[in-house]
Amino acid sequence: MAKKKKKSSRLARKVKRRVIKGIIIPLILLMFAYVFVSAVDYFDINVGFDLDLQGYGLFELFGPNDRGESVQKPPIVLEGDEVAFHFIDVGQGDAILITTAEGNILVDTSEIGERDLLVKYLSEQNITSLKYLILTHTDADHIGSADYVVENYDVDTVMMTDYEATTKTYERLLTAIENKNTNVIIAESGYVFTLGALQMTVIGPAEKINDPNEMSLVIKAEHGDTSVMLTGDAELESEAAILKHWSDESLQVDILKVGHHGSRTSTTDEFLAAMNPSVAVISCGEGNSYGHPHEEIVDKLTEKGIKIYRTDKDGTIVIISDGKEWNVIEDKNS
Repeated sequence: MAKKKKKSSRLARKVKRRVIKGIIIPLILLMFAYVFVSAVDYFDINVGFDLDLQGYGLFELFGPNDRGESVQKPPIVLEGDEVAFHFIDVGQGDAILITTAEGNILVDTSEIGERDLLVKYLSEQNITSLKYLILTHTDADHIGSADYVVENYDVDTVMMTDYEATTKTYERLLTAIENKNTNVIIAESGYVFTLGALQMTVIGPAEKINDPNEMSLVIKAEHGDTSVMLTGDAELESEAAILKHWSDESLQVDILKVGHHGSRTSTTDEFLAAMNPSVAVISCGEGNSYGHPHEEIVDKLTEKGIKIYRTDKDGTIVIISDGKEWNVIEDKNS
């Protein structure tokens, strides 16, 4: 009987080893490969060949885009010539929707990992078409979902700077534009366009600077007496160039979308003094690894008596203008 037990035990161990070798080890290797491919696609890592999961990578499925929301919220309803500026809570990225009676504008499209948040919000606002898709610059947290927007929404015109990138995210965008035959405008400082009562003036980049952030589109939006400065990730050099080419009077605004998510590399004293806003909006992700917004910027805005709204604390922030007055709506549950 003892010998039979020993033989049975050896047989069990042999079977167990085969199970480990034949099933568990391949599963571990498969999971490792999947995580690697997902990371390459999500972070645009250059590995010398193309890996693209088209939005089905691990980080897309289980990343920061799942906040547990399922309730469809009612859209913001405008009256007459009202204009609404929606600073959408898309984590550590930018996405700003401007809605008017004549059409819609989307400024930047967030990270690819936050696409669900962007699409959900556009759906809540009944957005199916865009007069303009404005991409301030080529960083992934600004154009991450741009190819998807071009492919899935009726986009009249894409507006960009002439600074190019070599990332897969940027290449996907160019492919989507080509496939949809979408009109493209390479905007330069001084370019003006309108949408009904809304006027948009491209302020920067005012000079050529060999840096994607410094080449961000900086746009002043004006609706009657209401004015908003959208700064992308423009930093110190771009701000200095703008101050050289534009008067302080032309830069004055009511509302500032703070540059580069509240980084200390933006919002110089001189640039802030020229704009002289009463409200500042900072788009950043909760607990982000960059430490945005930096304490120096928050202190600077606070000392000047500027009211600060942050997407990481206040959720999506909507500012509605009737051309004479404007009001801020906070969505702390976004």
